[in-house]
Amino acid sequence: MTPPRLCPLRYEPGPGVRAVVVRRAAPPPEPFVPPLVDTAGVRRSVGTTLRLAVEVLDGKRPPEQLAARLDPGTLGRWRAVRACRRTPAVSRLLRLRLCLPHPEAAEVAAVCRVDGRVRALAARFERRGPAWTCTHLQLV
Repeated sequence: MTPPRLCPLRYEPGPGVRAVVVRRAAPPPEPFVPPLVDTAGVRRSVGTTLRLAVEVLDGKRPPEQLAARLDPGTLGRWRAVRACRRTPAVSRLLRLRLCLPHPEAAEVAAVCRVDGRVRALAARFERRGPAWTCTHLQLV
């Protein structure tokens, strides 16, 4: 039995020989296509829900009016936030930023005035059938 023969590997071309470099072209990335969602309709629905939430926080409306628009766990947490209010000053939703990461979800950052202070309001909405349901609502 003959032992295996080792072949020397040459990593650099010899003198007078040009190195050949093969480059493969990467396919171009797919262009971003925004989701086909009625952004104005989503903004209207989300804005209405957040205005109602701020009015519930103020005590102008009962929390049961949010039951159809908020997840049950989120509604319970929002009731707890309402119970921890210090001063019953008038609250107001000032600005709203909407992001649609995909057609079935909407993420919202809002600025509102609560208890005389400017506060941030973060929310996540998911489409359940034709309606948008708030699955997370946090006053920061």
